[in-house]
Amino acid sequence: MAANTSANVDVIIDTGDREIPECPHGPTLLFVRYERGSSSSKFFACSAFRDRKECSFFQWESEKPLEEKKKIRQDINSKQQLKFSHQEAHNRFSKFKDLCSSNRQFCQTCGLFLLPGELEGHKDHRIKSPITEEMMERPTRLFSPLDNNKTFAQYLFSASAVDFTIRTLEDLSFTHIICVGAPRIFEAIELKKDSTVKGLLLDLDHRYQQIYPPDKFCRYNMFNHHFFDGHTSEEVFKQFMSEEEGKRIAMVMDPPFGGMVEALAATYNKISQQWRTLSGKTNTTDLPILWFFPYFMEKRIKECLPNTQMLDYKVDYDNHMLFRGDVKKQGSPVRIFTNLSPESVVLPSSEGYWFCKVCSRYSAKENLHCDVCDCCPSKDGRTYKHCFKCDRCVKPSKQHCDTCKICQLQDHRCGKPLSNGCHICGALDHKRRNCPKQGTNSAKRGAPEYGTSNKWKRKRTK
Repeated sequence: MAANTSANVDVIIDTGDREIPECPHGPTLLFVRYERGSSSSKFFACSAFRDRKECSFFQWESEKPLEEKKKIRQDINSKQQLKFSHQEAHNRFSKFKDLCSSNRQFCQTCGLFLLPGELEGHKDHRIKSPITEEMMERPTRLFSPLDNNKTFAQYLFSASAVDFTIRTLEDLSFTHIICVGAPRIFEAIELKKDSTVKGLLLDLDHRYQQIYPPDKFCRYNMFNHHFFDGHTSEEVFKQFMSEEEGKRIAMVMDPPFGGMVEALAATYNKISQQWRTLSGKTNTTDLPILWFFPYFMEKRIKECLPNTQMLDYKVDYDNHMLFRGDVKKQGSPVRIFTNLSPESVVLPSSEGYWFCKVCSRYSAKENLHCDVCDCCPSKDGRTYKHCFKCDRCVKPSKQHCDTCKICQLQDHRCGKPLSNGCHICGALDHKRRNCPKQGTNSAKRGAPEYGTSNKWKRKRTK
């Protein structure tokens, strides 16, 4: 698929009784690709990798692969398994820690702690040495962020964001935190030796299997709720989730920005349902969550999880120029989406956040309450202004156009549609998600290269 058309792809969560094929990264997802105004095609592809150079699995929905092809796939899946099991990797790390710091060597190319005699097999690799005790306690600083990979794209939480998150969880009396794709949060929990808070890290990055034992880390794909160690990891997860006296559980999720919101929400719903079952909660109770994502995805998240609200807190990252308040005039675009009461999440006054009594929530310093809209309307870090003709608050860069009868940028072209409209029927008054003709066509076309657009590039925080 051409880079400028990858936005025509959606994920189908409800697959009915279909047989779901698997790739090396667990059960695949069912996608649908729309051709503008003409047809659609459904196919299975890897849930974790959007670039088919990284995971080449592809299968049309209607395809019934022969046994020979299934056998080839099984061989491919088997060959792509890790060299060491989780327990083996952790045992190696225990031996590594017994070495003196000057003899400790870490291969940054392979992400592997090397034991004596193994350096010969890593010629021309990037080797880091010596490795101190402090480095081993802070693996998110030791490991090279996988920020060029479309699947990992690891961008790491700043110290202030980590401190705020953990302080908030502690203030709200949570004792057990499920960290989904948030190793820096988990790392900080582990470093607080005097804290009563415990964490469980669920992450796709296999390097953490060396540092953390099986009861603290599960290699996990957040897009399909897949545990790579199968029953062993699932039992660890269930035990952590099981409610005990005085135990309060919350989930921190920091997914790639390019990840499908629908798939992530489906994973959260599965985890939340398991939590309800294991703890005896009612079906109307949701697992508390802090979901880190850009503010401009608010509508998508609320469509999937209506009980969530977006907080004004701007989340900074250490290693990304677009997600740092010290280089972005309006601050980081990343926010926290939560089903906790916004009033209960106290944002730091030292950073200019203030409590709006009318909204019963904390707002950013530039987010001034509008008495006409009866809310604090700003989303992007600027002070919005009220347009009485549109009857709503708008960004300060826009002004009302009497020809278009809506607020527009000053250099806009009158009469130009605000969007490209619906990919299914071509109408400009709705998006494909609301198209009355959705699902009526299913013509098959060439296999789409759906991982080439910036839409699929992932942001991941820790």
